[in-house]
Amino acid sequence: MFRPALLLAAIALSGCFTFIVTDESAPTVQTDAPADVLFDESFSVRDGGALAVDLGSEAVVVKTVSGSRARVVVEGRGRDAVQEFQRRRFTARAVRRGLEVKTDPPRRTSGRADARFTVTVEVPRRFDVALDVGSGSVSVGSLDGDLSVDTGSGSVSVGHIRGDVAIDTGSGSVRAESVSGALEVDTGSGAVRVGEVGGRATVDTGSGGVTLTVGGNGPVEVDTGSGSATVLVPERSNWEVDLDGSSVEIDRSLGFDGRQERGRARGRIGSGGPSLSVDTGSGRIAIRSR
Repeated sequence: MFRPALLLAAIALSGCFTFIVTDESAPTVQTDAPADVLFDESFSVRDGGALAVDLGSEAVVVKTVSGSRARVVVEGRGRDAVQEFQRRRFTARAVRRGLEVKTDPPRRTSGRADARFTVTVEVPRRFDVALDVGSGSVSVGSLDGDLSVDTGSGSVSVGHIRGDVAIDTGSGSVRAESVSGALEVDTGSGAVRVGEVGGRATVDTGSGGVTLTVGGNGPVEVDTGSGSATVLVPERSNWEVDLDGSSVEIDRSLGFDGRQERGRARGRIGSGGPSLSVDTGSGRIAIRSR
């Protein structure tokens, strides 16, 4: 086992980054080569704390577990893994609010090396999580807390989140099972699919289709440069509707009252209420009863 002083030399060169937040039952990252455990350290944290991650481009797994302990494990693969591990500056430390994990890479590298790293972080389920990743995919399992994800590129997959969620990816698809609070998604390109959102929902994608299921009565705003959009709302719900796209379809069972043309609709569903605004540019729009 490496000590914390050596841990400071961990993760900074360019590589391939996958960021995963899962629960205990979620599958682990599958690899084609055995890994060497380069660091394994536990920390005492408080339930209801926060995890802050600021990394470049490595494989990262964040699991939610029971108890009040956090754990950080670094695994390396490839013939140059040990040497490259020592070249990278990585810190993991307990702070007042919870746990902080970050890198401070050197400005110059010696070129490409045969080395890949997986950083696994375990935190209590009732935790806020903030992930800032240079590039790489993100997968998030069940979490009781707020979640923010910022990645330069890579897909994002989110499970059941009891809190607010903010996701920003330069390119890559976004998928969320459920979000009890507010949801904000901004992706340069890629499809977005949200199983259910309980609060305000704002989705902006440069290109790619959007499928959104609304469970609450917060305002909804969907904007795609191109790509279709499907929004599912409760049958007995009330909305102020503003839709613009290549074509617009609204379920008759929703009781839409207003003006509808081929690519535009203005009016209300039910007795009116929060805003339901969808603009797809060249994509089709469907408002359906769930």
